[in-house]
Order: sequence, then C-alpha cells, then structure tokens
Amino acid sequence: MQKFTPFQRFIPSAFSLTLLATVLISGCQDAPQVADKPKLRLVRTLVVETTSAQNWREFPGVVEAAQQADLGFRVPGKLSGMQVEEGDNVNADQVLARLESTDYQIQLNSQKAEFDQANADFERAKSLLQQGLIAKADYDKLEAQRAATLAAMEAAQQNLLYTFLKAPFAGVIARRHVDNYEDVSTMQPILTLQDLSSLHVKVDIPETVMIRLKQDSNAKVFAMFDALPSQQFPLALQAVSTEADPGSRTFAVTFNMPNLDSVTILPGMSVTVRGAQQDQSQSSAILVPAQTVVENAQGRFVYVVENSGDGTGTVRETPVTIGEVYEVGIVVLSGLKEGDHLITAGMSKMSEGLLVRVEGGRK
Repeated sequence: MQKFTPFQRFIPSAFSLTLLATVLISGCQDAPQVADKPKLRLVRTLVVETTSAQNWREFPGVVEAAQQADLGFRVPGKLSGMQVEEGDNVNADQVLARLESTDYQIQLNSQKAEFDQANADFERAKSLLQQGLIAKADYDKLEAQRAATLAAMEAAQQNLLYTFLKAPFAGVIARRHVDNYEDVSTMQPILTLQDLSSLHVKVDIPETVMIRLKQDSNAKVFAMFDALPSQQFPLALQAVSTEADPGSRTFAVTFNMPNLDSVTILPGMSVTVRGAQQDQSQSSAILVPAQTVVENAQGRFVYVVENSGDGTGTVRETPVTIGEVYEVGIVVLSGLKEGDHLITAGMSKMSEGLLVRVEGGRK
C-alpha cells in the first residue's frame, strides 16, 4: 500500500480541479443577464396654439390713491383731541381732531356783544330817520358799523368751527404727522387721508406709445406686481399729460384700477404696466418663445416631440418660416401647427430622432 504524507492528502487531483472549474463556468452561464436601461433625457414642451399677434410693452409705474389730501387746521392752536389713528377708516364729515377752543369762544362772545350793540344803535337810528330826527349820513354810518360787527361775529363763529378737523371724503388715515397736545400752525399737515375705493397707476411712456394708446380704444393694459406674479389686473385709461417731460421726453399717463378686497394693493407700491397693441397685419398667428427657434446653415428650425403615449417621444427637427419678432416671442408663419409639442429648453442637446421623456405639454 502507498503511503501519503499529511501534506499530500490535501492536494486535489487534476481531475477534481477540472470538474470544479466546469461547474463554476456552468453556473455563471445559467445566471440571468440584467442590462442597464439607458436614461432618457427629460424635456419641457408647450402645446402650440394660434393667438392674436400683439406687441407687448412694459413700463415701470407707481400706485397712487384716487384721492389724497394732507389735512390741517385753518386756525392755529393747541391740539387737544386726536380722534383717529393710522389705518383707521373714516366717513365724510367725520371729526378727526380738534383744537382747544376756549380762546375762540371768547372771541366769538366779544364779537357777538359788539354786534348786539351796533344792531341796537342801528334799529334806533332807523326809527329816528323816519321821524326826521337824524341825518342820513349818521344813519349810514350806523348801518355800516352794524354790517362790520356782523361780519366780525360770523368770522369768529367760523374760526370756532375751524377748531374741528373733519374728513372731506371717506377714506383711510394713511399717516399721522403730529402728536396730541402739540401747538400747530395754520394749515400744518396733521393727517394724510386717502380714498382707496379705486386706485390710480401712473407711468411714463414714450411719445409713440402714447399716440397709439390714445388712438386704440381697444388696447389692453394690465398691472402686474412682483408680490403677485400669477395675477394681472386690467387698467382703464384715465388721463394723459399733454406736455412731455423735458428730460426724458416721456408723457405721464394715469390709469384707473379698481381696488379689490381679495388682494392688498396700496399707494406707493411699485407696479409694472403691460400693454398689448394689436398687429392688424396678422390677426391670427402662432407665437413661440424666441429661444425655441434655432438657426444653422440650412435655415431656421424648431424641435418638436412626437409623443409615443407612454411618457416618451421622438424628437423631430422641423424647419419653420418666421415673421414679426416681438418682446414676448416670434411669430411662426409656417412649419408649426396647433397641437404640436414644442421643446422649450435644452435645444443644444437635441437632435433628430432622439428618444426623450416628455414632462407634459403646457399652455
């Protein structure tokens, strides 16, 4: 019998190694092969539709109250009663503030006493004149004195009324300029009152736009605010300045805008005024964003997507003929039709026949 050393007992034979390799190779071949799916590029599209060709212009403006007044007393004095605070709504003829009235009441009492004396002297003179006991000149002098004291008494009465500051119209207290118990002078601003039932939007525009605006009664004009990016508010033409600014050569135009309870729009806010002027030569056209039109040696073209219905599509390079170029886009005269899905971004990475994922057409 052949004897093996302990080391030799653990050395596999050539046959055993061959069998093991065959099993391992067979196992690898039977394992399923998983191919990596290529990732498709996601593209943004918009659905093409016809629209009126309009030339949009935008200008910065400012919101103003339909009416605004800085209110002050017509007589000087010490402020003794402030009836309102900033932000309060007030009615027409409502008392807003008052002055100490003691001195004005004393003046009225004095003027009334002088009038009573002058009036009594005049009445006696009238009786004496009928009897021929007084000269006509003396009678005329007493009559004039009576008229003068009557006017002085009425002025004192009016000054007493002026110690009350009343609202000339309904509105909102926008600002309070002084504190209570201060000494105020004649017509010193005490309160600023604004009528917010409607608002004015003022903007400076060039001469050419001003002329077209006055000629086109159907021009659409809107107000837009940075704080309300998804909303626009229609404006109505209120007034146009007849004299241009000597520096900018622009004309001041005022639009009227109803004040809505659903949003907060206040005087002093910045606004963008956007106006559309109809292009009569093209009553209906396809308007696309400027960046979607690409140009090479063969001409101008756009990329559209043929949807496969499963969230993917094939890119097609479509030649187009363009028309007028506006601030908001380019008019396409031929090459596109309503319903086409136009790619709006990443045109440099597009090519004919490219398979892509479609984000979804947006209008």
